[in-house]
Amino acid sequence: GGGRSSNESSSTSTTPSAAGTTTSSTASAREIEVVLDDFSFEPQEIRVRSGERVRLVIRNQGSVAHDWHVDALDLASPLIQPGQSATFEFTAGAAGTYQTICTEPGHEALGMVGSLIIE
Repeated sequence: GGGRSSNESSSTSTTPSAAGTTTSSTASAREIEVVLDDFSFEPQEIRVRSGERVRLVIRNQGSVAHDWHVDALDLASPLIQPGQSATFEFTAGAAGTYQTICTEPGHEALGMVGSLIIE
């Protein structure tokens, strides 16, 4: 008789992406570019998932200052001057469709209205 021992060493590989919680929230943020113009949002409709970390990169291509504002969620980007850009981060809340507007006087009336859809 022969005592044959099979030695199987299974190497467990740990991948960094498998980590549930990462200390740098910037890495997991979903980046969406929004262009502001006179007087519109592009894209007019932004879709995100509930609980998702969202980073908006907002560029103003208009000739006057604009901002991005969701009244129902108390979200307000900085006021962005013509030719400037700003980043604005938030965590998407409860699912629903929310109106986004530019809060500069008269701009909403001129059609600077969009929607934030949280799924």
